[in-house]
Amino acid sequence: MGRILFFVVAAVAVFIAVLLFLPGLIPVSAFKGRIETAASNAVGRDVTISDNLSFRIFPRTAFHVEELQIANADGFEGPYLIRVDEADIGVKLFPLLSESVEIDRFVLVRPDIRLRRNQNGDVNWNLASAETPEADAPEDEAQSAGAAPRDLKLGDVRIVEGAASYEDAAAGASYAAEDINMSLVLKSLAEPLEAEGDMVFQGSPANVDIVLTSLASILEKEPSDLKLDLTIGETVAGADLTLNMADGVRYSGPVTFEAPDLPAFAALAGTELAEAPGFDRLSVKGDIDGGDTALRLENAEIVFDDVAAQGVMSLDWAGARPNATGVLSADTLDLRPYMPPPSDSAEGFPAWSEAKMDFTSLRNIDAQFDISTNSIFVNDLEFGESRIKLTIDAGRMTAEIPELSMYGGQGSGRMVVNARGATPSFAGNFDVGSVQAQPLTEDLMKHDNLLGLGSFKFNFEAAGDSQAAIMRSIDGSGGFDLADGALKGVNIAGIVRAVSEFQTGFNPAALQRAVSEARGPSQQTDFSEFLSDFTITNGLVDAPTINLTGPYLTMTGAGNVNLAQQTIDIRLQPRGATTIDGEGGRTISIPVRVGGTFSKPTIGIDAESLARTGLQRTLGDVLNRNRGGDDENGDGEAQNDDPASTILKGILGGQNRENQTPQDENADQENSGQENAEPEASTEDALINEGLNAIFGNRKKPAAQEETAEETPEP
Repeated sequence: MGRILFFVVAAVAVFIAVLLFLPGLIPVSAFKGRIETAASNAVGRDVTISDNLSFRIFPRTAFHVEELQIANADGFEGPYLIRVDEADIGVKLFPLLSESVEIDRFVLVRPDIRLRRNQNGDVNWNLASAETPEADAPEDEAQSAGAAPRDLKLGDVRIVEGAASYEDAAAGASYAAEDINMSLVLKSLAEPLEAEGDMVFQGSPANVDIVLTSLASILEKEPSDLKLDLTIGETVAGADLTLNMADGVRYSGPVTFEAPDLPAFAALAGTELAEAPGFDRLSVKGDIDGGDTALRLENAEIVFDDVAAQGVMSLDWAGARPNATGVLSADTLDLRPYMPPPSDSAEGFPAWSEAKMDFTSLRNIDAQFDISTNSIFVNDLEFGESRIKLTIDAGRMTAEIPELSMYGGQGSGRMVVNARGATPSFAGNFDVGSVQAQPLTEDLMKHDNLLGLGSFKFNFEAAGDSQAAIMRSIDGSGGFDLADGALKGVNIAGIVRAVSEFQTGFNPAALQRAVSEARGPSQQTDFSEFLSDFTITNGLVDAPTINLTGPYLTMTGAGNVNLAQQTIDIRLQPRGATTIDGEGGRTISIPVRVGGTFSKPTIGIDAESLARTGLQRTLGDVLNRNRGGDDENGDGEAQNDDPASTILKGILGGQNRENQTPQDENADQENSGQENAEPEASTEDALINEGLNAIFGNRKKPAAQEETAEETPEP
């Protein structure tokens, strides 16, 4: 029994000695040429190693080599395709004892992989490009010629702290990866190639998982399936493709792509997006069919920023800028991220912003899209079901809108934004009909004072890098025609009717009260038609003709609106009647002036027009009667007192109505009781009543006033 134990121990000792001393007994340098030949045959390229070569059996049989290099393909710059600082090459032991080398494992430490594509589209990594021996040549002859093997068996391949670069001379693109740690498995060309690992790609951390069903098919330019899961930074992509290298790179199949930080991903892909609003995120899902410089996506589901669309699109990145085309439909087209932010004004119409607007993102891509949508948002404006033909060409965007739905109406339009130069320019024309005026003006002008159904036309051109600059430069023309509506906040017909009721004398306080009562949220001026044409020059809107027709009222007018300063100056001449159609009753005309600002518009009797159109003449007659015609001083010069101003102060309570504030109106109402008290009789009162009664068509003087006039000494 002891002898048996002794022999077992001795056998173990001999085996250990073999493991320890056998590597030293094998002349490693003798195998260098054979290793280079076997490796060259395995990859189809010349493989060289340095003289620093060692061999071990434990724990796995392997050669350790340094400065391993795989030669580059002919016609490409650079001496190598791959260079490895250190490599452990696993070999099978028993074939090695018979002077045969079978490689089943590569461990590559700090490899440098240089992939290149030339102007002709040829690549330097096609390992099947080596010349094969004649079919009838002896096998040893073929191997000695360095021909590509019938099969490639790499077994377990690992890359440690590697680097890789790709340069495409045809596309002018280059990419680089560092700190590559990957494992690859390729048991044979006919079996799947599996690759999994992590790296730093273009400065961002990345993870990749690839399964290629047959590398042999790729090398023979036959289709093969590729499954890809890729993460680069925050970008995630997945694909289940059919890959074909027969005529360049072709791929097809379902894909998903999610880039929550689009500018960061574009930088990874070699495209720098301009700093501008929008272009923040992109999500794509669909069936892809493409090549190395272009692709087509069908059954596409695309989310770009806040816009979700479906349809078909194509992308070509062979030129200086990517070019996208497609036919898409979207439930909502939200353009607010690309527009200047709205003012944070708490109330009223906001002031034009001086903040710089940046449209340089239009230079990032060229595009031609036909887009259908159920709604469009442009800041506070909302449009309904519409169709847009969008073209972007080198920073100039043109949006043809053959179908435009807005605020209940239908029409068409065209909008151009040109960001090619240092200062963006704009142009457009819109023609819509059957539009509900109230919601439109509420969204556009921040008030709901205009009601009605009508048509609008507007053509404009402008330039500027801010809202304020655009408003200062805008030129154009347009017009509107509204029907069956109203002007909220004032009853112009009521003002005129109140004046017409003064039959036995004029009472300034009564008129002031009538004007005040005719203004307010519950008041409105109804009309059957309201129309005007206008022109715009450097932000100044000139409306030479304004016409309004309604029950008990017709009105003409003219004026201007300063868009840059947001001020209004419109003079109206309403003519009121005591009958609804103006026939057979009494009519009277009172000039009205609309002023103020977009935020605080005002309306009142136009004192200047009232004086200019006959008041002074009428007062002159009255003054001549009551003052004996002495309307001049001894020097023949006019008196300093302006009777028109005196009378208008009585009408308007001491101030011009167009400048009156809501607080002033409240004060008027609070003081109305005091104003109704019978004033002391005076010659001035007589002059006021006489003049205004003459204007309003009633020249009969109240007896009390006549007696007062007679008793009052001439001033």
